[in-house]
Amino acid sequence: MKSVVLSALVAVLPMIAAPAFAADEINVSNGISAGGAPLAAHGVDLVALVTDGNPVEGFATHSATYDGASYYFTSAENREAFEANPEAYLPQHGGFCSYGVSVGKKFDGDPDQYLLADGKLFLFLNAATRAKFLEDVSGTAKTADDQWANIKSIAVGEL
Repeated sequence: MKSVVLSALVAVLPMIAAPAFAADEINVSNGISAGGAPLAAHGVDLVALVTDGNPVEGFATHSATYDGASYYFTSAENREAFEANPEAYLPQHGGFCSYGVSVGKKFDGDPDQYLLADGKLFLFLNAATRAKFLEDVSGTAKTADDQWANIKSIAVGEL
């Protein structure tokens, strides 16, 4: 009997633990959204942000789930645009502060503090980290990309 319980635990544990590891690869809110997954991008419509430069909150009625996170949109059209090409709208570095990532940290990325550069969306913790990033956009972006490869799968609390 003991071995049956142990075998069941060994079989189930990876399924329970896997979502916890993935959660730290995308900056999400605590809890579950109406879409059944943690909410990313603070609920801001990423399509509106990228196409109009407008950080407006989306609605749960127009949600999509991608890579284990829920995203809200202001319209069905924006949701459909995201679903057709999520990579065109997703923020770099899992939605964490790109400047923070460049120094090996995972700070919250605030969609009100963003930059569109070279067709990519970068989010920042605050105006100060955005300003630091702007001092050398291409250099800091490359450093952040290099750091992201190293810290992507590391839990926020371990950095």
